Amino acid sequence: MGEAIEYVKIPRKIFEPISDMVKVGLYKDEQEALKQLVHDQAEQKIDYYGKKVAEMEKKYGMDFPAFEKRIQSRVEEENFEEWDDFIIWESYVTALRYWEKFL
Repeated sequence: MGEAIEYVKIPRKIFEPISDMVKVGLYKDEQEALKQLVHDQAEQKIDYYGKKVAEMEKKYGMDFPAFEKRIQSRVEEENFEEWDDFIIWESYVTALRYWEKFL
């Protein structure tokens, strides 16, 4: 069986700002406007998360896969600051990959 498609009713009023941008000539139609707005948002998020990843790389002098191996190879000694950074860094990498799909 196929997957069920769920529809959400969105009030027309929500699209007024987009329609206004089309009316003044910023975009040729609503579809182009939405596409560009998502693209712009993705670029901003990629920039933000890219900087966060770079900060962690600088702090530890390695990329995320190397840091992940370092964390996983620890047997007895646990460093809670590094473990916390691992969780945060992993979320930055995940978010970065997510937003890169929109470009």
